[in-house]
Amino acid sequence: MPAVPPGSLILVTGASGFIASHVAKTFLDEGYNVRGTVRSPSKGEYLVNLFKDTKGKFEYVIVEDISKEGAFDEAVKGVDGVAHTASPVTFAAERPEDLFEPSVKGTVNVLNSIKENNPNIGRIVYTSSSGTVNDPEMPCPVSYDETSWNIISEGVCERLGAKADGGHKYRASKVLAEKAFWKFFEDERPSFDGVTIHPVMTYGPIIHQCDSPKSLNDSIARRIWPFVSGQRTEKDLPEPGSSFVDVRDVALAHVRSMSTPEASGQRFLASSERYSGNDVCVILNKEFPYLENVPKGDDSPGARERINAVANFMDSAKSQRVLGIQYRPIEDVVRDTTESLVTRFGLKAN
Repeated sequence: MPAVPPGSLILVTGASGFIASHVAKTFLDEGYNVRGTVRSPSKGEYLVNLFKDTKGKFEYVIVEDISKEGAFDEAVKGVDGVAHTASPVTFAAERPEDLFEPSVKGTVNVLNSIKENNPNIGRIVYTSSSGTVNDPEMPCPVSYDETSWNIISEGVCERLGAKADGGHKYRASKVLAEKAFWKFFEDERPSFDGVTIHPVMTYGPIIHQCDSPKSLNDSIARRIWPFVSGQRTEKDLPEPGSSFVDVRDVALAHVRSMSTPEASGQRFLASSERYSGNDVCVILNKEFPYLENVPKGDDSPGARERINAVANFMDSAKSQRVLGIQYRPIEDVVRDTTESLVTRFGLKAN
């Protein structure tokens, strides 16, 4: 019997976000019903319209501040499972505490609300990050899997405070939140269980409320949009490589983690393969020749393998095996992401 089967009611926290909106849609398309938490009625109504033709039914509740104790008390009542995606994603926080408080308290609050108001749910799936897995100060390339933990960023933030790099602030917030997540299960031993999903740089079609490039998720804003919009030049190539994943595959990983019994208590990396900005440019020039000022990139034989070999490898074999995920290749992801950007922001062919 699946942990939480289709037809069940799933709470998706922060449902208006880039990843969260896809998570909600995938649950709905798979026949689950979804209750999403949003910060305003306008965000909720946007999602109601977005999901009006899905297989499952969507509803929303307002949760203005996830760090407030009891914030999720009403939202968790009557649900069968929870996908906790609500957490700040930014590399521009002034102080570590600006990220630590909503990330950690939001996670602890939803767990405590479940314990007090609906302890018989089946499972909570928490959206963590590859930032809790990889060590950003290790010389590349390094191979990581779910047994790895980032043991650096928390100490950097303790030592440097507001002067810490923005990446360390974000990663430390996710490390602390995930530690709190697993500590809850160790201390409380509830009847429900937990799973964590760890996406790498996440791209893909935009379906959430996004009226300008300023509203793009951090990954697209930093790694795709600057090339699409002509803000970067040949001097920026090949651009440091990393791993990527499509948001639709991340969403499917959440659904499979909710419904697969063997997922209980596990961490899952969500990652396709290694890539670089050079790959992005080569694909853009091939698929979108009308975009102006896109660097040409190096498409000579062997260039891709040579450039990408210096990036870290995030091993997603476990999620492929246990959850049955087949991750999309970079060509499909860049094409679909860019088509979404072109449509959303009116980048037309001349």
